[in-house]
Amino acid sequence: MTRLRAQANAAQAEGRFAESRDMWQAVWRMERSQVAACNIGALSYRIGDAPAAVRWLSLCKEIMRPPSTPEERELYESRLFDLARARQLVGEIRIMLPAGASCTIDGEPVAIERDKLIPVNPGRHTIAATLSGAAVRVDTDVRRGEVREVRLDLTAPALGPTAASGPAPASAPPSSGLRTGLIAGGIGGSALFLALGGVLMVVAHDAEANRDETARSVGGNNCLRLIAPECKKAAEYEDTMFTARELGTASFIAGGLLAAGTLGFALLTHQRTEITASASGVAVRGVW
Repeated sequence: MTRLRAQANAAQAEGRFAESRDMWQAVWRMERSQVAACNIGALSYRIGDAPAAVRWLSLCKEIMRPPSTPEERELYESRLFDLARARQLVGEIRIMLPAGASCTIDGEPVAIERDKLIPVNPGRHTIAATLSGAAVRVDTDVRRGEVREVRLDLTAPALGPTAASGPAPASAPPSSGLRTGLIAGGIGGSALFLALGGVLMVVAHDAEANRDETARSVGGNNCLRLIAPECKKAAEYEDTMFTARELGTASFIAGGLLAAGTLGFALLTHQRTEITASASGVAVRGVW
């Protein structure tokens, strides 16, 4: 243990931060000490792994004893400063789900603790949860400095008796010309919204690629120095990415709702329409 600590300190002094972090993680597995947690957090920040820096430095803050000497106070303040800076580089997610459920973010298992925030890199993330055979999955965008709350409902739908009923009397459909015009307008509007959504998603994708390329041009620190001109440009690309993605999603939703409304109008104003309800949902079928 003493030898491993000395090797980790030597690697850090020589600037081999990733290698030093690996050694401190090995120390942590053998002895969950304050020193190991704080060093892992500080080194994660140095190599540009901001989510890991937030996790480990938060743990460091929790278990670090109050400083009693000027040297300890300086070290304590340094850790808090690193934590504050790392938090500026990430988004955080609060996941609400039933007790006993297992959860992953982007395929990686995560431990969910009550009221605990999970730091992630800015961008889109896939959150999935399972419980007793039930599963749910959702994609969410998280901005830098934002706290996003995600609630996952794994409650299975209750099964109820299927009710059979005869066809309800159909109301008189609108005139043929008006009906055709409304359907054509609905289809055209839906296509327009969907096409706009596609264009905006392409804009978002290009902005994300430009953000990543610009951030990488700064060097290996992944834009930890936010004052660099390239980092400010990367932040502008990131804002464009989120704005275009949100508008694109809204356009897709509007197009889908308009398409569904048009389809429902076409079916429900036809002379014969059947609606069948079951535990698995509601199906609408038009007879042509």
